[in-house]
Amino acid sequence: MQLNDKYYFVLLINTDYLTFDNGVSGNGRIVDPIHPTQRPLVPSHTKPIPTAAFQHEFQLDSDGNFWLFWNVSGTNITFETHVRTRGYVGFGLSSNGKMFPSDVVVGWVKDGTAVLKDCHTTGHFTPEVDTSQDWHLISGFENDFGTVLTFSRKLDTCDGNDTIITDDTVKAIYSYHPDDPDSVQGMQWHGVKRRGAQSLMFLSSTKSDVTIPANNIHIDLVSPNYEPVIQKENIDYVHHIVVTTCPEVTEADVGTSFACYSRGTPRRFQTCSEVVVAWAVGGVAFNMPEHVGFAFGEADSPKYLRLEMHYNNPTMKSDIVDSSGIRLVLTPDTRQFDAAGMSIGVNVDPTHFIPPYQKAFLSTGYCSPECTEKGLPENGIKIFGLLQHAHLLGAGIITRHIRNGTELSPIAEDDHYDFNYQDIRVLKEEREVKRGDSFIVECTYDSSRRNKPTIGGLSTQEEMCVSFLYYYPRTSMSLCLGLPVYDQISKDPSKAVEQFNGWNWRDDNVQHMFQDLVNNSTYRIICNGPERLKIHRHFSVVPKPDVPFQKPQRQCA
Repeated sequence: MQLNDKYYFVLLINTDYLTFDNGVSGNGRIVDPIHPTQRPLVPSHTKPIPTAAFQHEFQLDSDGNFWLFWNVSGTNITFETHVRTRGYVGFGLSSNGKMFPSDVVVGWVKDGTAVLKDCHTTGHFTPEVDTSQDWHLISGFENDFGTVLTFSRKLDTCDGNDTIITDDTVKAIYSYHPDDPDSVQGMQWHGVKRRGAQSLMFLSSTKSDVTIPANNIHIDLVSPNYEPVIQKENIDYVHHIVVTTCPEVTEADVGTSFACYSRGTPRRFQTCSEVVVAWAVGGVAFNMPEHVGFAFGEADSPKYLRLEMHYNNPTMKSDIVDSSGIRLVLTPDTRQFDAAGMSIGVNVDPTHFIPPYQKAFLSTGYCSPECTEKGLPENGIKIFGLLQHAHLLGAGIITRHIRNGTELSPIAEDDHYDFNYQDIRVLKEEREVKRGDSFIVECTYDSSRRNKPTIGGLSTQEEMCVSFLYYYPRTSMSLCLGLPVYDQISKDPSKAVEQFNGWNWRDDNVQHMFQDLVNNSTYRIICNGPERLKIHRHFSVVPKPDVPFQKPQRQCA
């Protein structure tokens, strides 16, 4: 693809929402308030209108029966649920996506009176009402869509029965029933079809309440459109999508297709390293901050883009034809800063080794001070978003930031990583990065159900550990990746991996020994900048910060 005129990429759109229309008018309340329970519910797949301006929204179920809206303000969060029922509604926070254990709230509107109860579960049965009621009802009513409940709570209620809401991925669980109960204890079972779970990031999600510029154009980059344009019939096969800039290709290469990262990949495509778009399973639309955009059309702006489609087809089904891709929404209005992308973490390589039978094995990627000293501009950069990425074994990812031996607060930390929900995180505060700073990306893997080692690679069954950073101003530094070379075992990392395959991974002593070996190995680091096409390689250990970061203490009396 070639872009000539100057435009700024400002928005990714989720086409899951494009089929919905607004079927409820005004503020969402019914026109006739006399007999609300006698009015038929609006058709399924009608998007409800919230009672106020909410920055975030998500359709929790595939049929559009349960919509969640929310705002975060300081230490408080406000939710609003719109559910296609005139019975009770259940909503909660769970670590595993199941009813137990979870922090839940149940509510209903009966005879015009709204009820909301803060509860917790002690098993897979009716929840128990909390002694401390920390979820607070703001309003509740019934309308053409169904039941609307607005409620709020503190992010940390200091109640042992309540989940602390952090930057972690959390599984929102939901349920509903056609009938109102007289009490929580009198609730009937919601059944199998009126329940579910959806992973979300309440504090880091991109805002939904954005206005698309009237003078926008959109470009669809599809496989032969940033919003992911995923064909619904192929949702199980599209694993992730990456759009990168290509400084060495020409007009003659437009329309070329080839297998990514294969021996047959033309050399001029091997320098397509700057990430413009990174989308993975579960991701939704990403909206650029108003002062930032990816610039196209100037002399020093990207002219050609490469679309990478990564598929997961373990059964080797042969009759799949896919035209999924990415939609870029662009505007000719100049943004203050030109954005860029950078990949940091573990270099994708077969010598990235993850042993089996491990509940929490730690892999580390390192970006050294030498790389940022060479690659970053004199005044540094500011990170405004990132996507943390691993595959099926991923259980947690943290992107750490060190300056002059002092570890700053993590750029992102997720102790409940969900492979099926990988979305771009928007930082609450932009992170300044200076020359000489370093990054450590740590991935915790759960390989306890595998009986063979797992290696690094692009396949879903292999593993990755990468943070895709979005930052400004644009520089030529687009990658900074590290990988242990296992120099305690062999001068050749491939030879070391051959030995690892013969080790007894059921032995606890072997497991601990290997984790220590990885932690203390020399790392081979590759990075680029200030010249985009010049790759720097050097070796370094991963130093421990002189002053590690300490999490703030909870403010509970």
